[in-house]
Amino acid sequence: MGLTVGQCIHGLGLGGAQKVIASIVRGGSEDIEHIVYSCEDGVLADEVRDAGAQVRVLPRNIPKWDHGWMLRTAAAFLDDGVDVVHGHLFGDTLHGYFAARRANQLPFLMTLHNDYESFSRIQKFGYGYLLRRADLAVGCSRFVEESFAAHHSVNGRLSAIVNGIEAPTADDGAGAALLEELEVDRERPVVMTIGRLSEQKGFRVLLDAFSQMAVDAQLVFVGEGDLEASLRQRRAELGLGDRVFFAGYRDDAGALTYVADVVAFPSLWEGLPIGLIEAMARRRALVVTALPGMLEAVRLDEEALVAPPGDAEALAGSLDRLLGDEELRSRLGRAARARYESCFTAAQMVSEYEAVYRRLAETEGPPS
Repeated sequence: MGLTVGQCIHGLGLGGAQKVIASIVRGGSEDIEHIVYSCEDGVLADEVRDAGAQVRVLPRNIPKWDHGWMLRTAAAFLDDGVDVVHGHLFGDTLHGYFAARRANQLPFLMTLHNDYESFSRIQKFGYGYLLRRADLAVGCSRFVEESFAAHHSVNGRLSAIVNGIEAPTADDGAGAALLEELEVDRERPVVMTIGRLSEQKGFRVLLDAFSQMAVDAQLVFVGEGDLEASLRQRRAELGLGDRVFFAGYRDDAGALTYVADVVAFPSLWEGLPIGLIEAMARRRALVVTALPGMLEAVRLDEEALVAPPGDAEALAGSLDRLLGDEELRSRLGRAARARYESCFTAAQMVSEYEAVYRRLAETEGPPS
């Protein structure tokens, strides 16, 4: 007998949680069907559909809490025969939990995509409420799991399922085409960074670091977000107009890293970014910030060079060191690929999620 999982996500724009959903769907068993419930469409909607999921966009009319959206989602769960509900980010997790309970007390799982301290006071309160009531919560890394466990008594309802991705395909030339399109000088080294252009990702710090570097490198941002105008202004203030490029959103972002000499992840707070795992799988030389979630994936001087978050000078030093040492780049890249293969494959992540779905579907009633 088949199993239907309702995936709740607040939008299908660029983001790690959305990519996790796509990987779960794409790598899943034939007897598990996925239906994605979102209040907004987005650039990743087609990827999720292509992976094999149905997508139902149910517009949310009121910010923060929309009781009507919760009721419509609950009705959709019943209409679609959903067996288990899986929430991902805070707003959709909160709505999804109440919708699941209204829809005949459906089992509810939530994934925590960032560490406890990264959330607002209201979100922390909300997650505490949900942790006492959800059937299970999983951190996207062991660090995320531990950060929540340190603040809440979870009575066995918290564990970790570490993010993973499918093995990448060979270089298809997309990165080279992008550099040509942006008119990036292929004779000078290229640093690439991938992610939503938001405060969390530390991109202002990366620009400041670039202005302090000794190596005459170029920087390519892959992603879009609310911070783009501010970053472009900072680029101009620092006189980096001929060295820093904005590629916008690309659905093949991971594949673009093949042309990067170094891939940088300067985040100020983070769980376990999918982009980092994508770069590891492609044997890229990495510079990351010393955040516990990052250092769960890569280790200092083994798979990456590391700088303190928010420290532009240290970040510049790490980038200079790596760009100036080809043998070091090659060694770190090989080690990053080996680390990916042993710890961060999609097959492992999907297998663990599917085991949870099956177990929850066999459990009668919500936890006490």
